[in-house]
Amino acid sequence: MASIQRKYADLPWYGALGIVAAVIPLPFVLLWTAIVGPYTPRNKGRSTKRIVGERAFRYAITNLGLPQLQFAFGTTMSVYEKWTKQKKLSPVIDKLGDGARLLWIGPKRVDRHDRVVLYLHGGCFLLPLTDFGLDFWQYVKTELEKKNVSPNLNFGVAILEYSLAPAAMFPTPLKQACLGLKFLFDAGVEPGNLQIAGDSAGGNLALQLVSQMLHPRAGLPRLTPLAPIRGLCLLSPWTSLTADTKSCKEFDGIDTMTRRVLRDAGAEILPGFPDDAAAFAEPAKAPESWFHGVDGLFERVLVTAGEFECMRDDIVQLSDKLKKGRHPDVELVIQDGGLHDDMFLDFMVKEKKLGPLTPLIIDWLYAGFASGFAPRLD
Repeated sequence: MASIQRKYADLPWYGALGIVAAVIPLPFVLLWTAIVGPYTPRNKGRSTKRIVGERAFRYAITNLGLPQLQFAFGTTMSVYEKWTKQKKLSPVIDKLGDGARLLWIGPKRVDRHDRVVLYLHGGCFLLPLTDFGLDFWQYVKTELEKKNVSPNLNFGVAILEYSLAPAAMFPTPLKQACLGLKFLFDAGVEPGNLQIAGDSAGGNLALQLVSQMLHPRAGLPRLTPLAPIRGLCLLSPWTSLTADTKSCKEFDGIDTMTRRVLRDAGAEILPGFPDDAAAFAEPAKAPESWFHGVDGLFERVLVTAGEFECMRDDIVQLSDKLKKGRHPDVELVIQDGGLHDDMFLDFMVKEKKLGPLTPLIIDWLYAGFASGFAPRLD
């Protein structure tokens, strides 16, 4: 995935032909995977469809260069517009300034009693929102609504569209995330009715928000919630950009995210951080006291990782740092047999039987939102 380019999806004509050449072996790779994969012990309990889907995803991000991937994936806005059209939903978009927007799944919910999830998508700060990520959050929203007993209570999911590298580097995504959070507060969303969720690079960006609250950087909006935000949900967060842990080496070629992809992506992103922002870039390596005070910012924190995830060790280290920040409610969940962003992979292949992480996330979010109303009894 290594590449040097100046703008997003900067792909010459021969680069497009390279995509075709790269995928020629793919059917044979997937056929072999379908034959052998179900008999591999680590794939116990997975459907053949899921095993093949994982292999296809790993093949794509490993064998295509960054400009090719950006060209193939499109932009966050193009993915969102196509997805809403397929779902027969009206696009609901709020412009935040500085190139950022909030994209809503369904109606905009900013009443002071509404419960809102602000989602920061992953993609190594290089790739956009995915349609299966949208499917996941639509499913979460629907399940939260099913649990809701109050007819006057609404749930909303707002997705931050932030600028991607190489066109935009730190601190641009952080500034845009600050604008998104400030927009929700100014519109009427109460901190106690908001939960921030981020996966992979989105988890890194969510932690940058935490760092900005605790250690404000000049030139960026100051964030001072009037009360603690209800929850911080970090799903396979990207917390170290160097891919040098034991788990990264051990699960290389097993996880959908390979060590080379993580290392190359880190090499693209890390130079954009000045030396005094090292803890913003790699929160797993932050000083022990970096997150002191986080308990006053978020009531609860959920951190998830997969058992066979390359970034597992970094994520565990990050969880320990948050606990050392004196937060009494940091929950670390390592999914048995799980991979990077495991819950999204089910939606990528349209799996009917979902893994354990999806209901766990839904229950955790609902528990955070449940203050003030009772669960549905039917």
